[in-house]
Formats: sequence, structure tokens, C-alpha cells
Amino acid sequence: TRAASMPPAMEPRVVRRAAEAPGPEPGQQEQLVFGSGDTVELSCHAPAGGPTGPSIWVKDGVGLVPSDRVLLGPHRLQGLNASHEDSGAYSCRQRLTHHVLSHFSVRVTDAPSSGDDEDGEDEAEDTAGAPYWTRPERMEKKLLAVPAANTVRFRCPAAGNPMPSISWLKNGKEFRGEHRIGGIKLRHQQWSLVMESVVPSDRGNYTCVVQNKFGSIQQTYTLDVLERSPHRPILQAGLPANQTAVLGSDVEFHCKVYSDAQPHIQWLKHVEVNGSKVGPDGTPYVTVLK
Repeated sequence: TRAASMPPAMEPRVVRRAAEAPGPEPGQQEQLVFGSGDTVELSCHAPAGGPTGPSIWVKDGVGLVPSDRVLLGPHRLQGLNASHEDSGAYSCRQRLTHHVLSHFSVRVTDAPSSGDDEDGEDEAEDTAGAPYWTRPERMEKKLLAVPAANTVRFRCPAAGNPMPSISWLKNGKEFRGEHRIGGIKLRHQQWSLVMESVVPSDRGNYTCVVQNKFGSIQQTYTLDVLERSPHRPILQAGLPANQTAVLGSDVEFHCKVYSDAQPHIQWLKHVEVNGSKVGPDGTPYVTVLK
């Protein structure tokens, strides 16, 4: 049965842990972890195995409604293509009394599911292990050369059990926001380091270190910042062009400028002062139009 989906933020994928296992006792909360892009599947369990009657689903205190990504059956919720925004506290409640039948704490991580969600998921989740890369194909480009003033992002998506931590080094030393003008953005949920408006002093080797109590892995990226070559603006030949116009009509002049840096453009009108178009030093008399 196609039913309500989660609010605009909710776009989950389904994993059957909660659906197939017996529900917790009333008042208890199931802790569930899903990978980004999984299908989140939650089942509403009746107290002591009795009938639940009509039920509703609530996320973080707000009732859920159907959408393209969220399907609501009589006693089951399915959220397609899970994302971090789908993390939160879910509950299934009796429609008339709002009595809570089941509690779920859902957390969505960057780690993708293995593809064998139905059979091996519980076993994999309970298995402790050292960190590993979840998107190694996105980490193959180790040398990044960008023009100055661009934004740079390095990513090291990983997983492990327990969930590993991530830290960053620059040229082998701890790297923090106060170490660069403009600071940095550390997005731990996305396993990323972001630097805006890079400058030549940002050149160097950046290493992510991902570790838990079972081990550590690391990846090094090299950043080269290309300085912009200074040169004066270049005007397109033939512009602005001479114009002949009827008295009282409008006239348009066009100017096309090529410049690596942001140019400052002014329109000037040549004027006469005391019958002369130039000053004593030969500089033309002008007035700024714009």
C-alpha cells in the first residue's frame, strides 16, 4: 500500500532490521544505523502481540505524510534513498489514542550498504573492525591544482565499528582553522575538509587520518594553488565605436573588457574648460558619467 512519506527532509532507503525482528518492549527504543542511500524500513509492533489498530508515524514530534520517497503501510514505514536529514527519533502511535507502540532512533551515515542488506546486515553491524574507505574510487585524484580564490574540498569517506574519528594534517602537522587566514570547515558527517578562497600559502600535502581502537588508515592529497598572472585589462578592438545620432535620440556605447581579475569600469566624457580640452600637463579634461 502506498502511503505517506516523510517531511521534505526525509528521503530514506529501506533496511529490514527493524521490520523483521520482534519489536522492543513499549517505552524502549531501537537504535538503528543505515547507510546513505539505504531504504529505511520500520515496523509497528503491537503490545504483547495484540492488534495495533489504525496507526500513525511521527518523526521528531511531527506527523509524517506520504511522499515519493516515503511509503506508509498499515504497520510499516519505508523511506527510500536515505540521507543525513532522515536521522532522528521515530515512533509509531495508535491513531485514536496517540499511544506509542514503537520507538526508533535512526542514524544515517555516509557508509553505504553492502548490497546484501536482507541477509547479512545484522551480522555486519555487530562485527567490530578497523576503519575502511567507503568511496575509494572518489579518492583516486591525489593531486589537485586550482586557481587562487577557488574553493577546495578534500574528502575521505570511511566507516568502521566502532565508528572511526577523522583528523587532518598539513605537511605532517596537525591542521586547524586558526592555522590559515579565512579558516577551514570540517564537515565530519561528510568526512571532508573545505577551504574557501585558497591562496598560494595553502599549497602543501593534506592528510586525513581515520582511526578507531582497531586501527588507522590515512590518505594524502597534494594541493597546488595557481597564481593569477597580473596584466592590465584588454579592450575588444573597435569598441566603443563612434556613433551618429539624430538630435534628441538615445545613443548606446558598448565596451567589452577581458580581465583575469575583476575590472573596475568607468565611463568618461571629454569636456572643455576655458576653451581647452586638456590641462597644462596635457591630461584631458573629463567628467565621470558612471
